[in-house]
Amino acid sequence: MHSIKNIVFINDIAKLPKEMLKEICTDLNLDDSGIKPDLAMRIWEYLRQNQTSQDEALEKCKNKLLAGQTSITWYQFDRGDLENVEELIIKNCGFNPFEEIQTPYPEELTTEPVLICAAKGETDEEIYLRFMYKSGVRRDYYVTGVNVSPKSEIVTVYLNTQSGILEVRADPRKSEKIAKSVAQILNRQVIMEQVTAPFGEKIESIADKLKGELIDATSKPELLLEDFTERQAKAVVEILQALDKFLKSNDIDELEENLKQANEAFDDEMLSVPFAALILCGMEKVGFGGERELRGLPLYDSLNPYLQHQGGFIRFKYPEDSLEKSYTIRVGMTSKSIYFTTPATEQVIDYVRKNVIL
Repeated sequence: MHSIKNIVFINDIAKLPKEMLKEICTDLNLDDSGIKPDLAMRIWEYLRQNQTSQDEALEKCKNKLLAGQTSITWYQFDRGDLENVEELIIKNCGFNPFEEIQTPYPEELTTEPVLICAAKGETDEEIYLRFMYKSGVRRDYYVTGVNVSPKSEIVTVYLNTQSGILEVRADPRKSEKIAKSVAQILNRQVIMEQVTAPFGEKIESIADKLKGELIDATSKPELLLEDFTERQAKAVVEILQALDKFLKSNDIDELEENLKQANEAFDDEMLSVPFAALILCGMEKVGFGGERELRGLPLYDSLNPYLQHQGGFIRFKYPEDSLEKSYTIRVGMTSKSIYFTTPATEQVIDYVRKNVIL
């Protein structure tokens, strides 16, 4: 029966941090000099020649092999549809992916994902599936001709039969097709839908669930005023300029006169709209960013009620190996996915899954 370490390929090893690759090379008495591809190739060749030592060689990095910098999209199965999943996968695949690895020839690959292997996780409820598909075409120009070859992608799917959660670790644009491939393998009329609930909330609530900080946000105005004219837009600018002049001159009479002149551009409907919302009119995108928590900053707090968040970055801490490590994720509110900009481990992905999704 495969474990995670048995369904690893060279591209997984190459994604590991360079320092970890050097450590593995040192442990295996291999040359630890050179760039990452050199180190990964040495490790891969060693594993191919010493398959019995694979578990021991990859032990220190097993929780990073199928994680790393990855996008994650979640789907939910009806739990009643996940009985005897392992047997169903073996039956409907035509081979036992928990004991074999079957990769198609390059010319046989299509854009439809194909299951090539699988493994059990740390518990009986956890299953890891690895799919391969054609992701594009590579063209190499040589003198008078062009050599064309397919590009392939190997992605990981995590399935928890107890919670009914299906986790696709791939480009969000490909996740639905991969999720459907899993449903087809189960060969049932399963109920499966994308987990969208947390992404319908404010991005701040996701930060709170992770006990993290919102350090970047990209938004669009919540309020769209179709009748907002150029004259009214100019009046908004004049109000801001009038306030700026007052702060320098402290001339309250001049401020009052400037505000009255600008106010004449607005009708009764516009006057009922908060001024902070008027400032945002005409903007297609509004961005806030920095190295500290956005909440509490005066400008963010004043404009936030009138913004519809499209995405942002959240930084949070998670303890690993007795040390507290900082992680940053990018939350896609429209794609309904999360991307780990800091290379993730299985434990920190589980932390996000349990606190945001479940």
